[in-house]
Amino acid sequence: MADSTKTAPLTLQQTREKRESGKKASSVPNLVGNQYFRVFFGSTQINFARVSNVQRTVEHEDFAEGGLNDYVHVLTRPGSQSGTLTLEKGVAADGALTKLMRALAPGTRISVPVTILLCYREASGWKPVRSWGFEDGMVTRWELGNLDGLGSEVAIEKLEISHAGLIEQEV
Repeated sequence: MADSTKTAPLTLQQTREKRESGKKASSVPNLVGNQYFRVFFGSTQINFARVSNVQRTVEHEDFAEGGLNDYVHVLTRPGSQSGTLTLEKGVAADGALTKLMRALAPGTRISVPVTILLCYREASGWKPVRSWGFEDGMVTRWELGNLDGLGSEVAIEKLEISHAGLIEQEV
């Protein structure tokens, strides 16, 4: 008598599906890339190629207690959370954008909130993950990259904005 309990061998695709269905969900969170972000000056969005110096720091002072020198106390100094944000953008031929960039000349006080929004890609589109910003700043430097008659690189404008400190905001 033939054994009717034998099953046909699984195909490669069926083997993969069976193996994948038995796996536990990964405990490693989805990591977010740094390539998609938005920068808002008030409600106006300006696209930049690169934003650097997105950081929050505090100056500190080490204080050794007299007579007890096996460790030191670390104390923060007040009012030292200022920083400089560097924004880089390709020079555009668009008239409205050129006017806006001219308005951000060195010495210009930025009185609207500046927000940097980091996003990641989902099936439904781009979703914000984290956000940082400041309320008051000043453009301290404008720079145009090297002009090279033999090169083919995009002309890059750099803005440096000094601020009183970045604050992480709710998304």
